[in-house]
Amino acid sequence: MSIKHTILLSICASVLGSQITAAAEGGPPKFDIAATCRGSGSVETPVKCTQDEQAARDQLAKLWPQFKQSDASRCIQVTTNRAAAAGYVELLTCLQGANMDEKKPADPFGPLPSIAR
Repeated sequence: MSIKHTILLSICASVLGSQITAAAEGGPPKFDIAATCRGSGSVETPVKCTQDEQAARDQLAKLWPQFKQSDASRCIQVTTNRAAAAGYVELLTCLQGANMDEKKPADPFGPLPSIAR
């Protein structure tokens, strides 16, 4: 890879990273629902897909302040870092999964014992 390509990739990565952070701080990103439903490959109808995406967008708008900024940034990056158009349903699912991981109850039996040598 040439130095020009390396510099260009560095610039693109820093710009994209700052956009992801800004979106995570300011609220849910803006996705093109029509493009998401066109490229989803889902078995549901375009009308149902659009309804699901709009419902997820509305829920994200309400819940956004409750999500950790680090989780939001990571989920935005995961959602937008693929070939298909990004969608609100996928973003919401990612954020809910991150939230569930944090709320795992402590093991009622405590930590596993260690074996002394």
